Amino acid sequence: MKAFRGSILGLALLAMLWFVVKPAPVGVLPAKVEGPQLFSFEKHELVRIEVTRPDQEPIILVEQDGAWIIEGPGHVAGRTMVNRVKHQIHQLTARATVIEASDKAELYGLGENAIRVSLTLRDGREIAFRAGDPNPSAVSYYVQPEPGDLVYTVQKAAMDYYSLTLDSFRETRFASFDSKDVTRLVADVAAEGVTHRLELERVGDRQWQMHTPLEMAANTDGVRRLMGRVAALKARHFHEVDPSVEGWKAAWGLDAPQAEITLSFTSREPLLVVLGSDAPKESRFEEQVHVWLGGETVFVARRGLLEDFAADPLALRDRSILRMEASDVVAVDATLRAEGEDDLAGTQGVRFAAEQWVWADGVPVSGSTPDRVARTVSGLEVVDFLGAGDPAEFGLDDPLARIILTDVEGRQVELLLGDLGEPEEGAEGRSIPRRHVAIAGAAEVYLAPDRALTVVRDLIREGNRKAERDAEKAKRRERIPSLPDETEDEG
Repeated sequence: MKAFRGSILGLALLAMLWFVVKPAPVGVLPAKVEGPQLFSFEKHELVRIEVTRPDQEPIILVEQDGAWIIEGPGHVAGRTMVNRVKHQIHQLTARATVIEASDKAELYGLGENAIRVSLTLRDGREIAFRAGDPNPSAVSYYVQPEPGDLVYTVQKAAMDYYSLTLDSFRETRFASFDSKDVTRLVADVAAEGVTHRLELERVGDRQWQMHTPLEMAANTDGVRRLMGRVAALKARHFHEVDPSVEGWKAAWGLDAPQAEITLSFTSREPLLVVLGSDAPKESRFEEQVHVWLGGETVFVARRGLLEDFAADPLALRDRSILRMEASDVVAVDATLRAEGEDDLAGTQGVRFAAEQWVWADGVPVSGSTPDRVARTVSGLEVVDFLGAGDPAEFGLDDPLARIILTDVEGRQVELLLGDLGEPEEGAEGRSIPRRHVAIAGAAEVYLAPDRALTVVRDLIREGNRKAERDAEKAKRRERIPSLPDETEDEG
């Protein structure tokens, strides 16, 4: 009995010991121990940043009318750097308290060689501190809030950027703009072995027209790509120049530029981007060029945009010749004539009403054929521009099919499908048919994939079958004898 009682006591003691020293559940990390919170403010409250380094002019960033500039030279301040200060300091918590004695500040880089940072908030409050050296592990930095003698360690990312150069505080994207605000783009190019002038003008929300070297519709995505290449220019280096010095442009190749690009806007002054001589390479894979926007700064940026602007302007031709969005199409009318042994022919039309496609008699269309016709025809992209020609030469004097699309604003475009043209050679010798097409009323003839005819044939076939069913129903109704008139029976 004593032995049994001893076993019970032993188990109880073991259970108590387990509760005291029980391990943490698998996957659960111990709580992180942090020091006191040093600063606390809302990010949007910050309006001024001043960084003073030993024996150097202070770097001062100030907010003006919602934008940040570098006080003095007036350069645009880097949004990345401003946001970094806000993010790192607005709720900065120390990792540890190091020492209270101020007479040992030099040991932590907080003496004469310290970097002093002053942050001014919107209500006039000032937050100041000294940034010192990294600690022996190099994962934390010493910091000393002012006023006060206490020294703390904080994470490296909160302090290491204050020792960077002035250029590191500048905005690197120096030619940014809103592409939706652009109304015109003109580029004179003399690079990559070509010399040409390109003029493009916005003629609608999603439409651009080329004026030079040819008058024709321009591909919207292609124009956006050119604008994007300019807006994405990013400075690798900044060179300050004195425009009053004679011949200074020649030093950067700006007297005989490789390209001059002018962008006009609805809400701001035009932007002139001049691409001068090539800048020294920093790697064998990346070429650079000198860029000037006017003013007293020459930027060094990647040279890649020159390839796009030096490309053949004719590559910007709009291959989507109908210039209509499928989502805007509200009516489709198609006529197909018989060809050879194929007797499929007819005229059919559908309308989009009450969130569905309906036939001319208002009966809903089952299936997706109207959607496919609208998407295929409106999005038809030609593969070749054949110029003006005799319609009879391409079978367009008596077209095989006519498709009229109507959009929500009542605009109509009629596509004509003519004879088959030269096929495309696909994989494994497969021949892909292509057909001559044209817009009614225009002289230009194109060669396009033969997809439009396929969906139009589907629409005509389904419409013809419906017409046959409707006619059969009408005949059956005619064969049903009518009931005698009750008033005649009473008489």
